[in-house]
Amino acid sequence: MNSPAVDEVERLIELATARLGSAPLEALAFAEQAHAGLGAQTPAASVARAWWVRGLVRHYAGQHVAGLGDLRHALEQVPPDAAALRSSVLRGLAIGCQLMGRLDAALAWATQSLEAARNDGDPTLVADAMLSVGVVYSQSGDAESGLQHYDAVLALFEVHGDTVRCIRVLNNMGINCKNLNRLDESAAHFERALALAGGDDNDGDAGIRATLAVNLGETLWRLGRHADARRTLQAAVTQLQASGLRDAEANARTTLGRVSLDLGDGELAQTEFERSLKILEATGSRNHLAATHRGLVEAHKASGRFEAALRHHEAFHAAERAQFNQESDARLRTLRVQLELSEAQHQAELHRLQHAAVAKTHAELKQLHADLQAADLEKTRLLGRLNEQSRTDALTGLANRRRLDERLSEEFARARRHGHPLTVAMGDLDFFKRINDRLGHAIGDAVLRRVGAILRERCRSTDLVARYGGEEFCIVFLETDAALAATACEALREAIATHDWRGVHPALSGAMTVTLSIGLSDDMRLANHEQLLADADTHLYEAKHAGKNRVEWRGANSANSAASTGRLA
Repeated sequence: MNSPAVDEVERLIELATARLGSAPLEALAFAEQAHAGLGAQTPAASVARAWWVRGLVRHYAGQHVAGLGDLRHALEQVPPDAAALRSSVLRGLAIGCQLMGRLDAALAWATQSLEAARNDGDPTLVADAMLSVGVVYSQSGDAESGLQHYDAVLALFEVHGDTVRCIRVLNNMGINCKNLNRLDESAAHFERALALAGGDDNDGDAGIRATLAVNLGETLWRLGRHADARRTLQAAVTQLQASGLRDAEANARTTLGRVSLDLGDGELAQTEFERSLKILEATGSRNHLAATHRGLVEAHKASGRFEAALRHHEAFHAAERAQFNQESDARLRTLRVQLELSEAQHQAELHRLQHAAVAKTHAELKQLHADLQAADLEKTRLLGRLNEQSRTDALTGLANRRRLDERLSEEFARARRHGHPLTVAMGDLDFFKRINDRLGHAIGDAVLRRVGAILRERCRSTDLVARYGGEEFCIVFLETDAALAATACEALREAIATHDWRGVHPALSGAMTVTLSIGLSDDMRLANHEQLLADADTHLYEAKHAGKNRVEWRGANSANSAASTGRLA
């Protein structure tokens, strides 16, 4: 029988565990109390569990260096015969690395957790560990491998009648199938999960049912089942309104707006987009903000309100840029944490060596010096990699928005200072949404990569070619006025329009061929590079409005518009 002190430690561990994801700061308080209650008589398993829960909570609270240290210490405290506890601690290390973005390490820990669970023989523990492996595969972009693990996990949970876990696994399977463009399977998984979740809004599961409904609605929309998608999304909006999940409600309304646009109900679409925007502005959330503004652009354009469409077009780019910067900052923080971990490990090793035998100290310090030199080289490599990643678009290999902003700011100042010409071109693929909707996002990504390659190959090495976001590209022509840049852009437009896109997909021909609209500006009278970009974007909007697949520009010293017009898409 446990002593009262041990029982209290276990009670606090359970309280912390129950609040891991929902209230990490509250969970951390309980974990700290459990840790403070440890004593010389505390069983090793309870000690390990106390370190485990504090480490996991610290990860959820964003304290990754301390969290990883606690979990490693917990692993050292696990008794040799406690396979179940070892599996839980290893799974905690996998979750921590997953939250840090270290997916390779997360997969290694999750695999060890699965092995320990199998040694213990508890099927629920095996399923939980296998679920972690599937999640890491899915987050790494290997949706097929993730789906295979989810299939096995679902069978284990079904055998034991664990409905709650079955629902969550089916939701993950639906998302993976959607990402693989296996839309019929995706819809079937979401529908089955909804059937398991039931229909009673008072049972506390309204949030998960609404989430499932939103996921199902998007899949039905992609399948072209617009009427079913609208009914499903309208029901989800009602549930989310009642449950107070505002961010999820905004996502549902934005998707409902896109469906309504496809159904020709522009008034309902605009209403849903505006309600979504109001929610996002009230909560300060950036999730779905770019998609909502993009929807309002299409709704206003369809109704002929081009001035309103232009305002939301600019807001869309601002939101997309803010989201990109936020994601880049998160990657920066992750790499900094990795560097801090490396430094902490070296400091710990140095402390250990200071207490080692005198005969071994000299040799070990020499090795430590070599390790620190290697770590310094690795740190330099990581920082170089970070610098490159934060300025390169992962899909096309072109410069990204951050690099564009930095370089264009410098070139604008230099051109202004020396009185040299500088032209910015903004290009946007015409009818790109149609390619994504009809052929799938994988084909859309292949088109974007090919367009990026064409632009890079046909521009000068001194020019900067960047992916501005979505299907938009930007080219900075150095020492070039708008007239010369327009000639180059006309050649680029023609190269893309006449390219044999059937190599990407047989359907990319005729009415479905790929074309590019371009707007230019070389007006150095503008206040800054951001206004130069905005002026080029305005001409791009004019090119779109004038029929697409064309180049629009107005020279800085000309009062008349000059457009180079290509074949209409």
